[in-house]
Amino acid sequence: MSESACQTVLIADDHPLFREALQRVGGEVFSDHVFREVATSDEALAMATDDDSVDLIFLDLNMPGMDGFSGLVSLRNAVPSVPIIVVSATDDSATIREAITCGASGFMPKSLSKDGMVAAVRYVLEGGVFTPEPADQSVSGADARLTESISQLTHQQRIVLQMLVAGQSNKMIAYELNIVESTVKAHVSAILRKLNVHSRTQAVIKASKILSALGRLS
Repeated sequence: MSESACQTVLIADDHPLFREALQRVGGEVFSDHVFREVATSDEALAMATDDDSVDLIFLDLNMPGMDGFSGLVSLRNAVPSVPIIVVSATDDSATIREAITCGASGFMPKSLSKDGMVAAVRYVLEGGVFTPEPADQSVSGADARLTESISQLTHQQRIVLQMLVAGQSNKMIAYELNIVESTVKAHVSAILRKLNVHSRTQAVIKASKILSALGRLS
C-alpha cells in the first residue's frame, strides 16, 4: 500500500477519545488520508461494504454489536482484501490468538504507546501480522506454536489459505484475487513452509484443526 496516495481509514470504536487517538496514529502513517468513523459493528460493516475506497480498518472488539468475534468475522468476510487491525483493552493471549485466527491483520492493545501503534500499522501495511508480546504467559506450547504459525502468514497468504480450505484450485484463486497463477503457487509454497507441512492437503488439514472452533479462516 503506497503512503503517497490518499488513504481512507475506517475507525470503528465507540469511544470518541480513542477515535481521536487513532486519527493521530493514522496521521503519522499517512501523509494524505481521509478518516471515516463509526461506533457500532453494524455501522462498520455497512461502511466497509458500501465504500470500496477503504484501505485500512481499526476495529474495537468491545463496541456495540460485536458479539465476541462475530463482528470481526463478518467484516473480514465482507472485505477480504482490506487489512483489519483489532484494537482492544483486553490483550490476553487467548484474545490475541483468536483475533488473528478470525482474520485480523494485527492486534494492538489500547495500552500500546502511540509510537508503538504507528510501528504496528506500518508493519501491517508492509504485509506483516502484528501481535504484541502476550500479557498472559501461561499459554501452552501448542498454543504458542499455533499463534506463531498463524502470525507468520501474510494477509494475502491467509486469504489464499482460506480459499484452499474452501477447495478452490490455483486457477480459481488467481481469478478471484486478480493475480497470475504463478503468484498463487508462490503463496502456496510459502504457506506450506510456514505451516511446516509438505502438501496443500496437509495445509488444509492443519488449517481446519486450527480453526475448528470457528469453522473458517476469516
